[in-house]
Amino acid sequence: MKFNNIFSSNMVLAAGKPIKVYGTGCGEGVIHFAGQSRKISSVDDSWCVEFEPMDYSGPHTMQLVSEQDTITLTDIYIGEVFLMAGQSNMQFKLRASTTPKEKYKGDDRIRFFSTKNIEDSDVFKPWDGWQICVLDGVENWSALGYLTAIEYLKHQNVHIGIITCYQGGSIIESWVPEQAFEKAGIPYKLLEKHPDARESVFKDWNDDGKLYNFALSQAIPFTLSGVVWYQGEADTVPIESEIYKDELKELIRIWRNDFNDQNLPFVIIQIADYDLVENYQDWCNVQKGQYEIQFEVENTKTVISADVCESDNIHPPTKDKLAVRVADAINKLLH
Repeated sequence: MKFNNIFSSNMVLAAGKPIKVYGTGCGEGVIHFAGQSRKISSVDDSWCVEFEPMDYSGPHTMQLVSEQDTITLTDIYIGEVFLMAGQSNMQFKLRASTTPKEKYKGDDRIRFFSTKNIEDSDVFKPWDGWQICVLDGVENWSALGYLTAIEYLKHQNVHIGIITCYQGGSIIESWVPEQAFEKAGIPYKLLEKHPDARESVFKDWNDDGKLYNFALSQAIPFTLSGVVWYQGEADTVPIESEIYKDELKELIRIWRNDFNDQNLPFVIIQIADYDLVENYQDWCNVQKGQYEIQFEVENTKTVISADVCESDNIHPPTKDKLAVRVADAINKLLH
């Protein structure tokens, strides 16, 4: 028996919520964690147990004792866990941002876990487990993930776990189960999609439900404190731009069900202005939907990026000012 890849030494688990621990393998076993124990009995090669909510604390040790082996995970903290998801502006690396290297810093309160990317180009892989934030390596982190964690520490002195789940050029349909929008009464036709959905470089991950099954599934059902969603550039076309808000509502509903948390906080980052866009009205329609959703779906908050990001680049390199707003939005939703 073994833990799922998302469980490793150095991880952060969400405070104040039931903590789900899961993995694979058949047989009998027991998990010991922070004075609690849970028995495992599995006959179908998968298992999941739940521990009582805990306050901010650590370090803790988690031990899986089975008929075959004993696996021990160390340096575990109870803190805040944020899923940072979306497309290329979430994937954008710190080394490519305008943040000067002299401002990079390590902080062992920040831990990072990267889901496997279809391009498989990220430095960190799921099998590397949770990474502690050290100076030598932060340049390869998601700029927004790293900078948001740094800013959030100014609000709350807790350990922070950042789980990244992104894919450049991805359409929103790829991030929900196959035919999910159709079943919800939201039309989906490939020929009406953004060209990115059909381009040879992107089409591998833009099939309906592809990234949901490949990438997001690597994090489900890990207990989260909140989600930060930065996506939409690949949906700025007629018809879909007008229904993007409905699609985003359905994505939030589905993800909240998957993570067993109907009040899971969502921070929506409104896509930045882009001077070179040809379909200006469609771009504005997506921005409008992203702004309005905070008034229509509970426990969501929209972060405006246009006035703190460059408008001459679809991948604005200035991410530090945006991170300040994201961290503030998360803090307001959680506290």
